[in-house]
Amino acid sequence: MCVDVVLLAQAAADLITWQERLLSPWIDHRLQLACSILIGAVLGLLGCFVVLRRMALIGDAISHAVLPGVVIAFLLLSTGVAGLFAGALVAGIVTAVAINVVTRWSRVQEDSAIGIVFTAMFAVGIILISRLPAGAHFDLKCFLFGDPLAVQRSDLISVLVIAPLAVALVVLLFHPLKLMCFDATLARTMGFNVTVLHYLLMTLLAGTIVAALRSVGVIMAVAMLITPAACAYQLTNRLWCMLLVAALVGALSAGAGMFLAFQLNDPPGPIMVLVATAFFACAILFAPQRGVLTTWRRRRQIRAHIADEDVLKALARLEERGARAADLPAALAPTPHGRITAALRRLAQDGLLTGGLPQPELTERGRQRALEMLRAHRLWETYLAEQSVAREHWHDEAERLEHAHQVAEELAETLGQPQTDPDGHPIPSQLPES
Repeated sequence: MCVDVVLLAQAAADLITWQERLLSPWIDHRLQLACSILIGAVLGLLGCFVVLRRMALIGDAISHAVLPGVVIAFLLLSTGVAGLFAGALVAGIVTAVAINVVTRWSRVQEDSAIGIVFTAMFAVGIILISRLPAGAHFDLKCFLFGDPLAVQRSDLISVLVIAPLAVALVVLLFHPLKLMCFDATLARTMGFNVTVLHYLLMTLLAGTIVAALRSVGVIMAVAMLITPAACAYQLTNRLWCMLLVAALVGALSAGAGMFLAFQLNDPPGPIMVLVATAFFACAILFAPQRGVLTTWRRRRQIRAHIADEDVLKALARLEERGARAADLPAALAPTPHGRITAALRRLAQDGLLTGGLPQPELTERGRQRALEMLRAHRLWETYLAEQSVAREHWHDEAERLEHAHQVAEELAETLGQPQTDPDGHPIPSQLPES
């Protein structure tokens, strides 16, 4: 009896602990959760322009290069959040300007300039940390990896200042920013100052990264800047839609990461990044146009379509020669028997033939489609012969090109409506649409 009471008490304690973990992010850490979600959304929003302009390394550079600004502000202004923010922001802007100056006035490319400037700035920051007065404590680990649970009300205020500015910039300058991303030359031609737009974007980016330092740190800030935007880029071709999706993915990654961190008892910043990476992996797999599974399904459908047309053409040739339909597998060798059977089943479902092996029979609609394929094949062979392509390549090339039979009539007009192919086989005439 006593053992049962102990077990029940232990189960109740475990349940209370689990409930505390489940509810703690929403009750005890509402401020930190709200700050992380806002940072994730803003970083995702601005990250779209970074990804589209292939400037991921600049985001990385700015995030690391703010270190000397933070340390100098720490020395001069102690731990005042406003001072640290100002120092880091100035360092970020100096970095962006220095990268542009090095790129313009030297022979090195932008990626090399980024490596030179941000490593130099980061090195300066490390040296300044080593020279801090005795007793001064600068948490480099927090700077690099963040500590969302240490977020204070002043951090939330800075994010609440940056977030509306970012949204306002994107809304008011949407078209110039869009032109700058896709065609900077056209943007200049239309009278937009691309340099000003670039530095405005870099300033806002630096401010956002600085606001994210406490929550996710400089290393995680780069991931939250790039990964949600890359995920959105995988999912859509429209910029405005990409911006919305990236902001949503960034916010969800931050919120879900904070929640999971409590359940797993792991650091929140890295979990946020892993959640964003999981979203990106899902986008790679399931994106409606570019996803791996979507592409595989589309290629499978194309292969099936080609196999169906090959079967129709082979049946038309067999009818033309008066051969038996049972000879279809031999006519399509070395195509596997199972692929032929699957094609016959699909064609029967589409009403293009009746029956299956060994006696498939074309319907009227199927025969028309088969003759269209045969016509396209022989027109392409005729075209290749007239282009002086080696005879041994006619058949294989025509086999590949015939599936673009929608251009067969243009090809026939170009060839002068030939009646036979180079081997003397009749080219079926164009049939009226049934």
